[in-house]
Amino acid sequence: MRYQWIASEHHRLHTVEGWPEGPYKDATLRAIHSTLASLAHDASVAAGFPACETCLSRRRSSSVVRFPANKPTDLAA
Repeated sequence: MRYQWIASEHHRLHTVEGWPEGPYKDATLRAIHSTLASLAHDASVAAGFPACETCLSRRRSSSVVRFPANKPTDLAA
C-alpha cells in the first residue's frame, strides 16, 4: 500500500511541476515533498521503490552557454 501511495504522490509531483508559478504551486509542492519524505522515512521502503523514468531522463547538470554581450559599433562612415 505504501508503494502505491509513494507512486501516486510522485506522479502528482510531476504534474504540479508543470503548473504556472505562484503561491498555490509552491504550497502544493511543499506538501508533496513533505508527504514523500514521511512515506520514505523507512529506508527499506525507499530502497525498494523503482526509479521514475521522468526523473531518470532529466539532466543532472545544466549546460548553459552565455553569449558575449553585444557592444554597439560605430557604423557611421
